[in-house]
Amino acid sequence: MKLSKAIIYSLIAHVLMIVLLAFNYQFSKVDIKQSKAPRQINATSVNAENVRKHFKKLKQKDINKRNKDIERLRKLKKQEDDSRKKRIEEEQKVKKAKQRQKDAEKKRKVEEKKTADAKKKRITDEKARKKKIALDKKKTADARKKAEAEAKRKRKQKEKAEKKRKEEARKKKLAEEKAAQDALEKEMEQQMADEAAALDAAQQQQVLNEVDKYVSLITGKIKRNWIKPEKRGYCIFRINLVPGGLVMDVSVLQGDKQHCDSGQRAIYKAEPLPVSSDPDVFAELKAIRLTLGEQESND
Repeated sequence: MKLSKAIIYSLIAHVLMIVLLAFNYQFSKVDIKQSKAPRQINATSVNAENVRKHFKKLKQKDINKRNKDIERLRKLKKQEDDSRKKRIEEEQKVKKAKQRQKDAEKKRKVEEKKTADAKKKRITDEKARKKKIALDKKKTADARKKAEAEAKRKRKQKEKAEKKRKEEARKKKLAEEKAAQDALEKEMEQQMADEAAALDAAQQQQVLNEVDKYVSLITGKIKRNWIKPEKRGYCIFRINLVPGGLVMDVSVLQGDKQHCDSGQRAIYKAEPLPVSSDPDVFAELKAIRLTLGEQESND
């Protein structure tokens, strides 16, 4: 709109210049008629030159004004482009922020689901463990009843045979056979007692050897997952285990906080701990004592 006004003003100025030029020309003709020719011709020439210079000056001024208008429009366009670019950048920032928020929400939901799944699995494992313990108890009770019934049957069979043999021996030399039989029974009982004691000792030693081995394995696995504090110290734990090596609970008996906290994290991180499937060995492992730090020892 401003550019159109400048053009109109320029046209009006041109028309005025033309009228002024015509007026000067007529005025010059009158002077020529009234005065000498050479002097009036020079005056006309000077007036026309002044008009051209003035016209040229107005034209240059109009051109400068148009150039300024064009430069102003160029600046306005640049400002508009910069503003649009800045607006796009702000929109991109908002979009990225929304995406980051969306990703964070998605990650939070994944973590919540992972935690819920872990809790559900722990509950399921605990139910399975209890069910297995009950089943093991039932199997042990059934096996014990079966062994007792078999022992009773064999005992009755043996008693029947012994009664028959004694009856036959009684007919020959009841006193001698009975004395010899008593001595033989005592000898057999002593031999069986000795064998049973030797077997129990060997079995107990084997159990202790297995316990030592698994305690060493448990300690090694926990230490591999332990980030030892730089500060010197120690912590003594009591670890209660269930079949399969899962940690039922960890009790801190004594020690400093750094070693106790880092040690407790290492114990749970090392799950499942290596344990034996042998009931006798596991009975010794289900509650162990462990020391982490200086003067490390475990039993």
